[in-house]
Amino acid sequence: MKYGVVIFATDFAIRPDELGKAVEDRGFESLFFPEHTHIPASRRTPYPLGGELPKEYSHTLDPLVAMTMAAAATSKLKVANRRLSGNRARSDCSG
Repeated sequence: MKYGVVIFATDFAIRPDELGKAVEDRGFESLFFPEHTHIPASRRTPYPLGGELPKEYSHTLDPLVAMTMAAAATSKLKVANRRLSGNRARSDCSG
């Protein structure tokens, strides 16, 4: 069985290149990044869990940049983003 890691990468979390190396060093197969990079300017629609929208949403890294950073720092790790892969599987950006 192969295991992967998913992180809601933000500008106050571990850098994607550092995380990619750590994930690969620990024997994981893949690293997934979310795609919530566009937050509406208006908050007319309430956050589904109530209260204010968590700050992570307004600090999310661009998934292409994050995947590129992780792939550049690793040699075997598969990096992915569900939306960009065009299916429910993965998009291997690490060669």
